[in-house]
Amino acid sequence: MMKLFLTCAAVLTGGAMLAPADSPADKTTRQTAESAAFANYVLQCIQKMPRGGGYSGTPETVNALVGNVIQWNEKKQKLTIQPHRAQPSFCSGACYLVLLQALQMWEQHSGKRLSPQAWKAFAISIDQADGHGIWGRANANGPGFAKLVADVGAGINFTDVKQARPGDFLKIFWTPNIGRKERGHLVVYLGTVQQGGKNHIKYWSANKPEGYGIKTAPLHNTHNLIFTRITAPQAFNKTPQLPPTDTWLEAMLRQDFSFAEVRRKCNIQKNANIHLHVER
Repeated sequence: MMKLFLTCAAVLTGGAMLAPADSPADKTTRQTAESAAFANYVLQCIQKMPRGGGYSGTPETVNALVGNVIQWNEKKQKLTIQPHRAQPSFCSGACYLVLLQALQMWEQHSGKRLSPQAWKAFAISIDQADGHGIWGRANANGPGFAKLVADVGAGINFTDVKQARPGDFLKIFWTPNIGRKERGHLVVYLGTVQQGGKNHIKYWSANKPEGYGIKTAPLHNTHNLIFTRITAPQAFNKTPQLPPTDTWLEAMLRQDFSFAEVRRKCNIQKNANIHLHVER
């Protein structure tokens, strides 16, 4: 069971209750608590997702998310998510659905809110291209999900599996290629296990060929890993302020990129900079 710690303090000055500015330690403590809570929401959402259903990444499957699965109600200013309708499924779509549901759960338990404009930005349009809008960023080749989170300041990106925690999002690259020739998989990290004397990554996603479910993969079969930990969910309020198109992610379909450039663009942290420890 996760232990969440969040301290608040105020000082009484002149009859008014004033909150002091966060010290670096206070900020780290708050982010640790928020990241632990959000990871727990992600894991709870996975348990509620359907199982199986098959895998398909065709344009028809992607467009099925529009209307059938993710619906924006202009009158109610509300985004409705119905993941059980998303069958067959694909990896980035599965992780996007989990992110949205975890954000809804975060609203319910934290008392904080995303604006209607932010929720509307998460909606998907027919034939939405990679790099266009919020979904187009999350669905893009390469580090689309990680760059979205970095651009709004909602979390941290890092590469060391030893620093990873269940509930982190993870982009796996199966080959050294990034961009137009890449082979990759967007998943939710569940841990590292020993199989046949070798370390395997355990993860949840929509997987080939069965669809939604848990799988493992030998760590030595991966070429690059990008872990994304949500530490400040409220930062997704900045989504409407992003440019309509991320031209760098848009180019992932046509060009090749180095991991060094990915590190710079996605603010991938060095191991020494990851201070957010989750107590269990």
